[in-house]
Amino acid sequence: MNLMAALQEASDTIERAPEGGLPAPRAYPQLARPGLAWMKAGRYWIAYRINPYPVIAAVFYEAADIPRRL
Repeated sequence: MNLMAALQEASDTIERAPEGGLPAPRAYPQLARPGLAWMKAGRYWIAYRINPYPVIAAVFYEAADIPRRL
């Protein structure tokens, strides 16, 4: 799945159930932050905030070294 398809899938999922996200990517629990949720779409981890309205805040390729990039 390419990035555009992953973003579309994430957007659709977030719109249907914004509260369904994870607190952090499974491999990186130290990335949990208040007000930020994570989901996996294709080969990408997508971070989004819920309040005051859902907004995608970050996108990381699954093989990226996420902690070193934040």
